[in-house]
Amino acid sequence: MIDTVIFDMDGLLFDTESIYFKCYQQAAREQGVDFPFELFVTCIGISREEAALFMRQHFGPKIDLKQLNNRTFQIVDKFLLDGGEIPFQPGAKAAVELFYNRGLKIGLASSNMRRWVDFYLKKKGLSSYFSAITSSDEVTRLKPDPEVYLKTAAKLESDVNKCLVFEDSVAGATAGICAGMRTCMVPDLKQPDTFIEQHAFKIYKSLKEVPADLEELLS
Repeated sequence: MIDTVIFDMDGLLFDTESIYFKCYQQAAREQGVDFPFELFVTCIGISREEAALFMRQHFGPKIDLKQLNNRTFQIVDKFLLDGGEIPFQPGAKAAVELFYNRGLKIGLASSNMRRWVDFYLKKKGLSSYFSAITSSDEVTRLKPDPEVYLKTAAKLESDVNKCLVFEDSVAGATAGICAGMRTCMVPDLKQPDTFIEQHAFKIYKSLKEVPADLEELLS
């Protein structure tokens, strides 16, 4: 019986990936290069070190990656501080509320920085729903390593076999599955690979589909 639900954040609860892409585009233009959408999709859900390798392969020596990343973060910060809109993904808030009102323990496991995680949750009125939050600041290995999910479960004092995970990325869903948790994927920009198709409990088009499966998900 499931007693804990752990959510990813970017791309699952909030449509933040489009924001990050535009910010990377702006930072790249300032260095005189174009940041293609295909490269951005490749870098989603993996560690910054892995993303840097793909960027280096694409751009070669004609770009300063450290400057690109730092400038991108500055642009994101300005967007947020200027009150930029952070849209919910379809059904996201209702899904969090659904499990919370059912009396389950709710956690969040994100590869984002804690200051951005806290900002998003507070701005969108979700902070009070989460009893435990783990961000990239607290782990040594990012998704697809299961560390972020295992730490979140430990904070909630939850058995991994009683945890339900919702993820939008291949790397994130892989992390949830490898943590031994019942994992559902709601693809955003990346479709599930063969491993996810074989091991995920459910694959949804959006979180709006979740309430209809509530009893099966928690059984």
